[in-house]
Amino acid sequence: MAAPALVVRDLSVRYAVGTARLRALAGASLELPAGHRMAIVGESGSGKSTLGLAVMGLLPETCEWSVGSVSVNGVDVSLADERAMQSVRGRRIAMVFQDAKASLDPVRTIGSQIAEVLRVHGIVDKQGERAEVERLLAEVEIKKPSYVASLYPHELSGGMRQRAMIAVALAGRPEVLIADEPTSALDVTTQAAVVDLLVRLGSSGAMSTMLITHDLALVAGFAESVTVMYAGEIVEAGPVARVYASPAHPYTRALLGSIPSIGASRMGRLGSIAGTLPDLTAPLQGCAFEPRCPVGHGRAQCRESAPSRVAASGGGAVACHFPGELPPASAVPVAAPASRQQVGEPLVDVVGAGKTFRRGGLGGRRGRTVALAGVSLTVAEGESLGIVGESGSGKTTLARVLLGLERKDEGTIRFRTVEGGMAEGDSLPVGFAQMVFQDPSDSLNPLMSLQDLIAEPIVLSRGGRSSAYRAEVERLLADVGLQPTMIDRRPMELSGGQRQRVAIARALSTEPRVIVADEAVASLDMSARGQILNLMADLRERTNFTYVHISHDLSMVRHVCDRVVVMYAGRVVEVSTVDELFASPRHPYTRALISSVPIPDPAVEARRARVLLNVEAADAPLHDGGCAFRFRCPIAEGRCASELPDLAGPDGHLSACHFSDSVAERMVAVRPASAG
Repeated sequence: MAAPALVVRDLSVRYAVGTARLRALAGASLELPAGHRMAIVGESGSGKSTLGLAVMGLLPETCEWSVGSVSVNGVDVSLADERAMQSVRGRRIAMVFQDAKASLDPVRTIGSQIAEVLRVHGIVDKQGERAEVERLLAEVEIKKPSYVASLYPHELSGGMRQRAMIAVALAGRPEVLIADEPTSALDVTTQAAVVDLLVRLGSSGAMSTMLITHDLALVAGFAESVTVMYAGEIVEAGPVARVYASPAHPYTRALLGSIPSIGASRMGRLGSIAGTLPDLTAPLQGCAFEPRCPVGHGRAQCRESAPSRVAASGGGAVACHFPGELPPASAVPVAAPASRQQVGEPLVDVVGAGKTFRRGGLGGRRGRTVALAGVSLTVAEGESLGIVGESGSGKTTLARVLLGLERKDEGTIRFRTVEGGMAEGDSLPVGFAQMVFQDPSDSLNPLMSLQDLIAEPIVLSRGGRSSAYRAEVERLLADVGLQPTMIDRRPMELSGGQRQRVAIARALSTEPRVIVADEAVASLDMSARGQILNLMADLRERTNFTYVHISHDLSMVRHVCDRVVVMYAGRVVEVSTVDELFASPRHPYTRALISSVPIPDPAVEARRARVLLNVEAADAPLHDGGCAFRFRCPIAEGRCASELPDLAGPDGHLSACHFSDSVAERMVAVRPASAG
């Protein structure tokens, strides 16, 4: 029997936090079989990334760590010997990081970065470098590999950069590949393509893959086994089919319950886990999950003694005193029907909005990018409108034009006044709409207290000093589920979910009529996403603001929105109610987006077919008078190159496709089975 590809025994890590020590890993042990695909899952702060960095020998010098042993294919690896690790890192174990833009050297070409790995590990001689670089780029399904090798990272799209980084990781021909959140910043079609690529790369059995992620829906179609982490401990591990069908640990069950699915009912609230991770700088007694656990909360055994790992029914292991026990009915929150607000008159009306970015060259003729091309849409008062599409589709540019953060080149923006009439402006008036950005770490000033951050918009609109609005800020903190006693803290003292709540409180401070959330939960784990989206639903019900939700996560949009606008290459290609859009999409692009959304069921994912598109169409002339999507469309015909389809359709279900009435029948024959 072949030795496991990777064995880790009793790995512990503590980070220095001021004078305290934060427990990131506590005696973690695992085995990754040869040729196997394993997923490591858990909330932010559970220790997933620390595990990957520790195995790579990339922990910061300020941390304390200890390990029983680490071996790769039966050969011991000394994490303490940096010289030895240099020969292991990249050659026997390689890592793909979350942010390819930050991980690749911005001042060196893609080809030179791959060639460096080849030279360091002596994979090929100097004469063979170029051919091997191009082979690796072709292996990760990059077209024109010789051309891409000459480009710099900033000249590639997000999906291309991620593929290039995978090529760098593969250059050393590693036996183990660790992928840490490799798709979290990608849109749904690119995410599906990257996951299919990782599956294919490991299909020969020569390389084992460890995927670190918080996206359990993605895991269902990728992994053969799952390892669940909480507060630095491995609480459950086992075959993916068993873990998803019959989770033995209450935490695993809660995580799976937090995943929205395009096949699930829209009527209930999103699942989430009450409470937060324990204070990992303080000594822990008993089970770390006990304060949040619907099964063990309050039980003396769970409070007083840490559970040992025992065999789980159906395979794998679980660290729980009461494995498989279901919580009492009284402990299970009833999924109250999600209220659907009454939609009023049009609140915002956009007609023919256009925006073109020009960079470089005499007269701005070089680098011309059409971000919006005649976009028209209406947002009704009180509705929740989703705007979806891949990166580069124009979603964020549209939001920035509405809020006046970018000046439109053409078109009209009209809005309903307090008196009830419609007025026109270059953008929405100050205070009419507020934006919640994707990353609160970037959008909140780290030097300001919560008091000053939340009061700042009020001060700008009403005048006075921040301290005069302290009572109002405390009320806003309470409204978003934070303790008013946190008012003097700074953003760095909060978790990611708490920071996003502060951003929402800041947006609500001026009582806007519209909240625009631009990927507002994309950087959060599944449970925190559910908490934030449920919070937004509650606030919307109480204050009746209109909600514009910009996202590439269609499962989230399906759950929280009433109507959806689908964008591609700066144009609106489909508009419909959520139920109608997901039941019967009339545009091939929409069908491809929906088919790429992972479903959190391994059995369904194993037999599921998907519409596969050409992910990269950068060389295509997207605004040449024809349909921009034709370069990637599996049903395009000659007229698509010369005729721009109108946005039209019955009963408000609009689609910009020449074949809207027959798109379902035409696309059935071009749906290949998904990889894996």
